[in-house]
Amino acid sequence: MTRFVQVAGVLALGIAWNPMAFGQESTEYIRDTCVKVRDGKAAEYSDYLRDSAKLAKVRVDSGVYETYIIAQASYPTGRSARCDYHLVISWNKFPGEPPTPEQTEADMKKAGISMSRTARAAKGAELSYIVGADLMRGRAAAGTGVVKNGYARVNYFKIKPGMQGDWVRLETTGWKPLAESAAKDSGTSWSAYTMVMPGGADLPYDAITVDGYPSWEALGKGIPVRSIWSKVHPEQDFAAFTARQATMSDRPRIDVYKIVDVIKK
Repeated sequence: MTRFVQVAGVLALGIAWNPMAFGQESTEYIRDTCVKVRDGKAAEYSDYLRDSAKLAKVRVDSGVYETYIIAQASYPTGRSARCDYHLVISWNKFPGEPPTPEQTEADMKKAGISMSRTARAAKGAELSYIVGADLMRGRAAAGTGVVKNGYARVNYFKIKPGMQGDWVRLETTGWKPLAESAAKDSGTSWSAYTMVMPGGADLPYDAITVDGYPSWEALGKGIPVRSIWSKVHPEQDFAAFTARQATMSDRPRIDVYKIVDVIKK
């Protein structure tokens, strides 16, 4: 298929990433934090994320987060990768303000993290830095979302001025039925998001779609787009549809990530 937070002291790709039951108006929001690991610190940062997952579980269990996802870059990687990790929090409503320092300390204690909040923040800064964070709103989804040890292909879109509503309608009426059919047959997933914050004409992208695959093999195999399209849209020409898409948006980049962890109730 041609279509992916804030952690303690830092977080990616919903992707994303975690489709909910969408009606006409979705209430899902995600905070996707792009993290770059400092040179020579990859192993230490991987260990650091284990405590991040413990803290996230406390917050998921208490209802502060709906879902927490850790995704690691597969293609591209190294210096050419904008993000080494995406750390993604999802909520089923517009998120509240971040937890206070006092609440974070209490959550860390509940998670069994012995390091102090300030020491953990300093450790995070020693191992990594945040490239940026996006707050996005879910627009449409199919399937059950990305899965641990699976993969996500994140498609970045720059929607042309004044065409966001048309782009969302086209994704919802065109790609969503195709993705729903593929999810039943292949265990894949798909979701679409538009940017809430930051904003402005200079952003390199303002929407994403996330294709979730249960395994590397499934990613390589892909799905038979044209045959599924003929089944779900017998009255609509696929080439005409893609041409219509091209009038609404550009797709400057596609990245692939491995899903390291998915934490949800």
